[in-house]
Amino acid sequence: MQHRLKKYGRDQNSLNAVASRQITTTSLTVIATIHDYRIIPTSLIVRLVPGHEKNIQRHLQQLYHKGLVNRFAFIRGKNPSEFYYYLDNTEALELLVLNGVERDRLEFEEVRRNREKRYCDVNDPKRTEEMQGRLLFLKHEVMISRFHGMLELACAASNGSVQLTNFEQGPKLWNKVEVPKLSFRNGAWVELDGTEHLPHRPDAFFTLSFPNSDREDLHFFYEADRHRTDTNKYNKKLRAHFHFVVKQKRHREFYEIQRVRAVLTETVDDEWAERLRQAAGHVTVSGSKASPLFWFTTSRLFVEEVLVQGNGRARALPMHLQNPDIVIRKIWASPVNDTLHSLID
Repeated sequence: MQHRLKKYGRDQNSLNAVASRQITTTSLTVIATIHDYRIIPTSLIVRLVPGHEKNIQRHLQQLYHKGLVNRFAFIRGKNPSEFYYYLDNTEALELLVLNGVERDRLEFEEVRRNREKRYCDVNDPKRTEEMQGRLLFLKHEVMISRFHGMLELACAASNGSVQLTNFEQGPKLWNKVEVPKLSFRNGAWVELDGTEHLPHRPDAFFTLSFPNSDREDLHFFYEADRHRTDTNKYNKKLRAHFHFVVKQKRHREFYEIQRVRAVLTETVDDEWAERLRQAAGHVTVSGSKASPLFWFTTSRLFVEEVLVQGNGRARALPMHLQNPDIVIRKIWASPVNDTLHSLID
């Protein structure tokens, strides 16, 4: 008799049920995709991994019950979301190494930390309260993953005219920058003789390339803001970016690039995006003039649903899945003026 696999848990019985299932090329591609995205929903995996959607979902189920990948769902009211997958077993990485992936390219330490963090326990009602901090972290990571997925899908739909040639995130991007201290005196902000160090920790760094033209690559920093701070604190982050990129040009040393096209901020709603944009023109960020380095947009554009016809019925899909190229369109606004920018302008 066929063993019915559990949806929200696994045990020795479920492991035995899938033990004979082979690890295939599709299995390895799924693992590699989860590795590259860190935390990624089913809806993105089935669009990024070549193959039929149901077949990829079967691979995800088998990999989960084999213990090679893990997953959780966000609970909205009484309804669980789709599954979000991550790696917490280094055996999955060893499989990639055995199949030709360079060990140095794989995040073994991060996967080990994931096992300690036990993100899957966000679905354990007994640990709801203690998991709140990790829940906030996961929602932030999922925001980055969604943005990454939109970029990759938009480039895939461009018929080769635009390519996402690099996307990096995590502690390897962490740095710091020395900036002049500021003081508010006699009704104005002034720079002092002393300095302070500000963290420079972008959520992501990525590059868009144009293989069919002689255009130079475009490089961006990306920030996923979930409105967990005020504009003053966020401006400190922008001040660090301004000094790192414009004043000190440290991107040339640390990223080996000549120019950063923009620092992008995606935030949770229209009103807060506009408040951040206006605040970014403050003298404490870039001096007397607002900097064109900073671009802002709202997550609403990515998550609002559109009706899609298929198989004789209509279903609602979020914009980031139906039209992922929205991310490169003219939806980005700077504090300089109200002109909207595209990532590939």
